[in-house]
Amino acid sequence: MSVLERMRGSRGAGGVPLLHVAVDQGDGPVVVLLHGIASSSASWRLVVPFLAPLYRVIAIDVLGFGGSVGGPGVGFTLDEHVLALHKTIRSLRIRGRYTIVGHSLGALIAGRYAAVHRREISHVILASPPIYPDRRYIDELSHRLRVGGYLWFYRFVRSNKLTIINNAGRFSKWMPNGSMKIDEQSWLAFSKSLENCIETQTATADVAQITVPVDIVFGSRDQVIVPATVERLGAMHHVVLHEVAHTDHLIRAPLAREIARLVR
Repeated sequence: MSVLERMRGSRGAGGVPLLHVAVDQGDGPVVVLLHGIASSSASWRLVVPFLAPLYRVIAIDVLGFGGSVGGPGVGFTLDEHVLALHKTIRSLRIRGRYTIVGHSLGALIAGRYAAVHRREISHVILASPPIYPDRRYIDELSHRLRVGGYLWFYRFVRSNKLTIINNAGRFSKWMPNGSMKIDEQSWLAFSKSLENCIETQTATADVAQITVPVDIVFGSRDQVIVPATVERLGAMHHVVLHEVAHTDHLIRAPLAREIARLVR
């Protein structure tokens, strides 16, 4: 079954809400920005100033995060994230093709979106994508164990709600503004998106179905990247990898500059 067929068969497709558009500024070619899990469009604060003088920059809060609330019965599957995003983008009446940029969870959403809505997209940038293919398809034992370790940790996180919320509140004080928020209000979106989009994913297949250029950018010190799984994507003819030295998973200045450079 193709990605498009899965989308059409998605349950509750009409129930997804419009998302909150946190930023819509500038004129010119359109660039749509999607943030990562447990975050909001505030995480793009270093990127927007680079782009706004030349582009119409649109930053959208992902379903369940920031100003985007989940509707009744939303399970925060990847298909629902994409459906809500498509509904929102249609409401903006964008003319012509545009660039879509996703960070972390937003990268997985952007990849699926570009695979499904091919006629809308001119360029895809995936920043720090957490690519975890089924371990049966990973040949090297060390890579397989590393993917398994991340997936085990994510399951542990989902099983310890109170501990994670309490510690996230303390830890977020040391993070860049807007880069992490896990609380009672966002827990369902966080835990379900983690389970349904990151732990269980089809990112490699989605990227393979994209028909426009794809740039993947990530930090050399990214805490959640398995380099071997990203390198596999780099073998695809339409994908180019960009590693940023001395930076981690968050959108700090070096990663922000490289994302802006790739848009240009």
